[in-house]
Amino acid sequence: MDAFGPYDAEFIAGGDTISKRAQGYAEGEHIPAGAAWTMSAWIKPARLVPGRVEVAGVGRPGDDASRSLDLIDGRLSLSMGERSLQGGGPLKIGRWHHVVAVSDGGTARLYVNGREVGKGTTSASSPEALIVLGSRTLDKPGYAGRLAAFVAAPQAYSAERIRSEAAVVPDEDIVRFETNSPSWPLQVRTQYGEAVPQRAWTLPKGIAPFSRPQPSPVVEGSPLIPVRDGLFAVNGWRMVEAPNVSSPPELLSSPGYDASRWFHATVPGTALTTLVDRGVYPDPRVGLNNMAIPERLARQDYWYRTEFTLPRSEEGKRQRLVLNGVNYHADVWVNGRRVGDVKGAFVRGRFDVTSLLMPGRSNAIAIRVSPPPHPGIPHEQSMTGGRGENGGAMMIDGPTFTASEGWDWIPGIRDRNTGLWQGVELQSTGALAIGDPEVSTDLPKDDNSLADVFIDVPVTNVSDTALDTTVIAAFDDVSVARRISVPPRSTVTARFNPSEHAALHVRNPKLWWPNGYGAPALHQLRLAVDAGGTVSDRRQLSFGMRKVTYELSSLDQHGDLERVDVDLAEAKRLGTPIIDERNAALRKVPNGWANSLRPGSELSPAVRKVVSDPRLSPNLVLRVNGVRIAARGGNWGMDEMMKRVERERLEPYFRLHRDAGLNIIRNWMGQSTEENFFQLADEYGMMVLNDFWESTQDNNAEAEDVPLFLQNARDVVRRFRTHPSIVMWIGRNEGVPQPILQTALQDMVWEEDGGRLYKGSSRIINLGGSGPYNWRSPEGYFTDFAKGFAVEVGTPSFPTLEAWQRAVPGADQWPINDTWAYHDWHQERAVSAASFMDAMKLRLGEATSLPDFERKAQLLNYESHRAIFEGMNAGLWRTNSARMLWMSHPAWSSANFQIYSSDYDTHASFYGTRKGTEPIHIQMNLPDRSLTLVNTTNAPLQNVTVTARIVSPSGQELATKSAVVSAAADDIADIRNLDVGRDAGLRFVKLTATSAKGVLLSENLYWDASDPAAFKALDDLPRIRLEIAFGGTSPNSDAGIDVIIRNTSTAPVLQAKLTPFDAAGVQILPAYFTDNYVSLLPGETRRLRLQIPAERKLGELRVRGWNVEPASLPFSSRKGG
Repeated sequence: MDAFGPYDAEFIAGGDTISKRAQGYAEGEHIPAGAAWTMSAWIKPARLVPGRVEVAGVGRPGDDASRSLDLIDGRLSLSMGERSLQGGGPLKIGRWHHVVAVSDGGTARLYVNGREVGKGTTSASSPEALIVLGSRTLDKPGYAGRLAAFVAAPQAYSAERIRSEAAVVPDEDIVRFETNSPSWPLQVRTQYGEAVPQRAWTLPKGIAPFSRPQPSPVVEGSPLIPVRDGLFAVNGWRMVEAPNVSSPPELLSSPGYDASRWFHATVPGTALTTLVDRGVYPDPRVGLNNMAIPERLARQDYWYRTEFTLPRSEEGKRQRLVLNGVNYHADVWVNGRRVGDVKGAFVRGRFDVTSLLMPGRSNAIAIRVSPPPHPGIPHEQSMTGGRGENGGAMMIDGPTFTASEGWDWIPGIRDRNTGLWQGVELQSTGALAIGDPEVSTDLPKDDNSLADVFIDVPVTNVSDTALDTTVIAAFDDVSVARRISVPPRSTVTARFNPSEHAALHVRNPKLWWPNGYGAPALHQLRLAVDAGGTVSDRRQLSFGMRKVTYELSSLDQHGDLERVDVDLAEAKRLGTPIIDERNAALRKVPNGWANSLRPGSELSPAVRKVVSDPRLSPNLVLRVNGVRIAARGGNWGMDEMMKRVERERLEPYFRLHRDAGLNIIRNWMGQSTEENFFQLADEYGMMVLNDFWESTQDNNAEAEDVPLFLQNARDVVRRFRTHPSIVMWIGRNEGVPQPILQTALQDMVWEEDGGRLYKGSSRIINLGGSGPYNWRSPEGYFTDFAKGFAVEVGTPSFPTLEAWQRAVPGADQWPINDTWAYHDWHQERAVSAASFMDAMKLRLGEATSLPDFERKAQLLNYESHRAIFEGMNAGLWRTNSARMLWMSHPAWSSANFQIYSSDYDTHASFYGTRKGTEPIHIQMNLPDRSLTLVNTTNAPLQNVTVTARIVSPSGQELATKSAVVSAAADDIADIRNLDVGRDAGLRFVKLTATSAKGVLLSENLYWDASDPAAFKALDDLPRIRLEIAFGGTSPNSDAGIDVIIRNTSTAPVLQAKLTPFDAAGVQILPAYFTDNYVSLLPGETRRLRLQIPAERKLGELRVRGWNVEPASLPFSSRKGG
């Protein structure tokens, strides 16, 4: 056997272990036992630390057969399992030392610089064939310095050979040292999606025909609607496909042009939205209707046109036309003149049209909108064609809706979301105009009894004369003013801070809190600027008083991995950047990757060293108002596939997130970047991680036009930075942007919004990894998956029977077919539903019909989603700080990745999530069946009685056990003196947590068996007719209807699902239940509350379930109803 090596490496203290398979050996193989061997190396320590650090060795650290060269208090040591041999004095820092350990015939010798310094006994061992360099643990730093020419040989070197080798010092200039903390790599692979249309026989095919188009009523209204003083909404748009128009733009944009044959356009909305609303194409969300819509929609331009009369009162004012969102390129014409263009879906187009508009007369606007230039070829999902690639050629276009080319959760959207997807405004001001303000808050006292508010207001002078002005900022009962002078054609920022304006020291402030931690209080900021004694411009917006800090592990300039809590808002006020996210500063560390602190910034007042469980390093912890936030949430791939994002459509989704106990949403790839999204996140206490528009490194293409990307990103940050919900900007989904863009984005965020953290990647760097995305056994969410700050973890999530029947025509609803695959029920790759189907077959039996499939799917849905969040709870602040579903929200009628369907229907995934995210929660951990009391509130829990009841499938009480436990605020308490045991057969475990005053704090029911096949006995449960009644007397369904469910039988009831219908037999949506898919032991009663829109005429409440006899109860049977 030849020697292993040589190996050359350099180490920083905060870096990772270097581990390599020994040459010629396979995974898990061991080196043959032998009494003779040598380990030899040159080492140059950069520092010496107390205790033991491993330098280099053979075998898995901690195994008895392993052996390594170490330093103990700076002295050379040979470690052999639990035994060690030391010799010589402390080595010199910054100097090369030749170190050798030799074993020969049971005797071990140590050499330093050719001289023997120690001797002892040894024995033959067979270590794993693993070369380990600079081994370290999470709780202490490792060897720092250089290592050269490490060799592990299967023979004993002679003393003469050792002296000879010690005489030749390494030449550092020519040694190629491997680092234990490499920087983030560059992209080396790219896919561009389909190069040619897929084979025809792999396209999805259904039995049902395409649906007939259903035009929506046209709502006529004024084309110019006052929103407030100085602001008009521009409406009354018509749209036409550009190839169908031959008139020049000068004519199209002139008043009086006849556009009556153009489509009434849906604005805000996309071209496809208009074409569906006008009955040209069927609803693409249903069945295979999307296949009936041509791909040419993404390969043609569109003209939008409107005409309006500008009030005479606007005479003498400056008029600015604002396009709040157009995808992808717009050429803008007003009254026969071209005024400019705008490119990118997320930058506002702003045009001074003062000289073109005619007060008191008719004015016309025409906008030619072009789609992204590289629309790609979508893969059409089917059983034979599979799911295809995620995205494609359109990625190079940068700031657009790149998911619209098709992803594994949405098909290709035929127009690629081209159009005026956001509204158009006309802003009317004097010579001075207010720009995008910035508001930040500091909480200088630990009890949060004082808030210091900082306000920056940019003021632009559009005239040719310097102007003096007073800028006024007011909120609540606070009003401050500042005089500034603004040069012509320039912008000056009026800065308001508490040191100059005492009113900005706000006492007993109402703070913005994430959901579950307090009310998300918002304040209305009113801004005004005058010119010549009259108001030139005014603006009103909401903001939240809150302070976000970021606890994470970062490398300092000395190579140490420091656990710090960083207050970036304070750093911004000090003018000193703290975090370095440049590609070279992103380094490999134990347990993941970390960013770096800028040199010397560890001494900044904005940086505080903290102590946390080393297993959590290097992962992020979000702190809001000084409190650690257990971040539980989900990803939004896109708000809605046709960008129908009016507030009325989006608000129920945010309420459902709040009701599910979630407090964080990721705006994946920035596909939902718009005002209503952020405003609703503010109001519902949802923290937001906001991505920009690049995706998976070494898979998706990188943006070609970096200046365009940066222009869009800068405008997004300026536009939305006052929203308290946004807590982080992210450069790229699953990767780091190319260095030129990464550095530019970091610098831009520091300039425009330095109080928020910018992260290059959505995962791995100070964050957890991605996945899994297919079904996994629930115990894996406790033991293996989604550790740290996990931004993506997914599992199949089939919707309700009713939602699926609305999404898929009857002929294609069963058995599983192409229409299922088209709606994301994939059969292969990482997002495959195959493991879900296998689990259903093993645990519950193969489905025989759609109702049977849906019934069994809901059982798996509930179990998986509860386990995802209970698994997070079990390691809270030890190994876990966040867990986010991939996904929580669907952009269309998907069969996968969601906790509700796009029509607001809530399936068992929603209620499993709601159960697992309770702020006070009692749970059974897997696989050991230990119990934990979770308390993520701000108050401690004292003397809580936890009771466990174990019941057989026949309803027999097998055991009842109790224990009294307390849990600190914002923590968990493991209950070690209450053992529920385990059983291979089926049983039910009911847990309750009751306060010292007898108030029920949490309850949780598990169907449990250590043998998965034992769950099939659930099918033997008798079908039970539940007693259902309405409680309360309020006739107002919007205020809430109490529903009482009783299980009067002798057997358990699983997943009783309540569904409200109106008088016409149509399901009422949205419907907000305090609980659903309810499981009851014999004799148990549950009281729920239901809220539904008051305008719906109530019909009946229907119930079904795993073993529930379907029944209905008329709402008319309510008292007062």
